Amino acid sequence: MRTMGKTLGSLAAIVLIAACAPEPPEKMAVRTDTAPVAEDFPDVGEIVEAHWVEERLGVSEGRIEAPGPSDLRLFALVKLRLEAVSKVISDLKCHAGAPPAPEQLETLVPSGVKWLSCELPTTTKSRTAFVVDGSEQAFLMSTTM
Repeated sequence: MRTMGKTLGSLAAIVLIAACAPEPPEKMAVRTDTAPVAEDFPDVGEIVEAHWVEERLGVSEGRIEAPGPSDLRLFALVKLRLEAVSKVISDLKCHAGAPPAPEQLETLVPSGVKWLSCELPTTTKSRTAFVVDGSEQAFLMSTTM
C-alpha cells in the first residue's frame, strides 16, 4: 500500500510540474519595436529600426521542465546611425564573420556583404554585433548566461 501511495504521489508531482511549464512557441514572431533591443545593446547607439526575434534555449521534445527562468537568445537586424557602426568597429576587436540569422530573419539579412563580427562587453548576457563597414545595417545577437 505504501509503495502505491508513493508512486501516485510521484506521478501527481510530475503531472503538476508538466502542467506549469509553458509550451514552446511553434514559431518565433518577428517584432519591430526597438526598445527591447536597445535595452540589451545600449552601447551601439540609437537603434533607428529593428526586426527581431527571441528564442528560448534548451527546450527539447518530450522533456518535462520545472518552472523557472529561461535562457533566451535575441536576434535582431537593425538600422543604426552610420557613425554608430564606425564607432563599434573602432572601439572593438572585430573579425570577419557572418551573422547566424534565424529562418524568420533570413530574407531580411543582406547577402553578398562583408560582415564583421564584434564581441561587445558582457553584461548578464553574451553579446555580439555584426556590422558592415560603411553601412547602417547591423545584426545584433545576445544570449542570457
